[in-house]
Amino acid sequence: MRYFRTCGTAVLAGLFASHAALAQVRPSLAQPLPPEQFSACVQGLAEQTSTSGRPLQRDDFLRIAGTGKYDDRVRQSMLVQAGEPTFWWDELAATTDDERAQQGRAILAREAEALQRIETQFGVPKEIVVAIYGIETNYGPAAGRIPVLDAALTLACLRPCTETNAAGTCLSRERAFAAVRLLRDRRVVPESFVGSWAAAFGRTQFVPDTYEMIAVDGDGDGVADIVNSERDAWASTANHLQRRGGWRPEQPVYIEVSVPEGQRAQFPATNSSIRLPAQARPLSQWIAQGWRVITPSRPPAQMAGDPEVYPFLPVGLPGPAFLVTRNFDTIRRYNFSDRYVMEVAVLANKIAGGTDFVTPWPTDDPGLTRAQVRELQAWLVTRGHTQVVPDGVQGRLTRDAIAAEFTARGLPPQRRVGQRTMRMLMQP
Repeated sequence: MRYFRTCGTAVLAGLFASHAALAQVRPSLAQPLPPEQFSACVQGLAEQTSTSGRPLQRDDFLRIAGTGKYDDRVRQSMLVQAGEPTFWWDELAATTDDERAQQGRAILAREAEALQRIETQFGVPKEIVVAIYGIETNYGPAAGRIPVLDAALTLACLRPCTETNAAGTCLSRERAFAAVRLLRDRRVVPESFVGSWAAAFGRTQFVPDTYEMIAVDGDGDGVADIVNSERDAWASTANHLQRRGGWRPEQPVYIEVSVPEGQRAQFPATNSSIRLPAQARPLSQWIAQGWRVITPSRPPAQMAGDPEVYPFLPVGLPGPAFLVTRNFDTIRRYNFSDRYVMEVAVLANKIAGGTDFVTPWPTDDPGLTRAQVRELQAWLVTRGHTQVVPDGVQGRLTRDAIAAEFTARGLPPQRRVGQRTMRMLMQP
């Protein structure tokens, strides 16, 4: 699964949080890693194979890792993550738009029998599985193009651990070791072993060490192939949610609520989400305290019993407020991002025929759908920004062009546009 996403939430926390104290020994991200330093790093990793959580011989590591190359796209992506903040309303508008929901419903119809079988086997709703597929790789075509071995080795060298880490506990090192083992054991085909800068691969984006432990055969051919088999990817994703989180059937991920007036001061507007799992208690107790469930045209999911829930406010108040179940935490184990969880949950709800949540975001410039971003990008190309590709993603090149256009028109500079600012920027 993809532990890192192109969003402004603690992107690197999942992989490197345990190594924050080692910042003084890490290479600088300001410049590419010199070839000699990368080679020395690979040699150093070879001397640490005895610390691997699973068996790996030094000679096997050197034979395979010796073919790996430093990939500077990893470093550049890490810098983009740190320096290009985004808003909740931008991310969700693009990732859960009608276009993606319709594609998800088409997959549900096409693969109804297989997806129902997976849901029955693992207890995870098929809409959640398909939503993860949609968010991770846009239902397949956006799985990434960076060789996973190169990405894993580059990450391990850019964010190294020390030999004092207990065996199997250094996540960046384990990722590189796992990538080597997958190639050693021929569990992956080198030519198709490609993925994201975070070394995630396949249709639902598993990192190598998670693939080793979680991937399963979903199509009955005896092989867990998450690259070429949708059913293997779906079953592996459902297995992850069941094994690592214990999915609770018939409980929604979130319940939209209004916070009682007397308690609203506890949830001020914030630059980071407010998530309070320590306050989990039965939904009935929250309702008794005045928390009111806001019911859209179709509830997020059928709710059984009186589930334990806790407050989650993406941006504080004013803004949407939710009580979330332990299924929220389960999706979060797939990707350590609050924003990712809501993207998956909202998209799954829309795929199932539901709607967005009711409370608007606290902004006068809501985010764009991917179709609207493509329209903007096509306009930018006509303005001479030929480096922009109309792909529906406000990436670095698109943001550079946006900033240039704001400056050219004598408007206050900014690197993103929403519904209001797109109209303002594109007006004749």
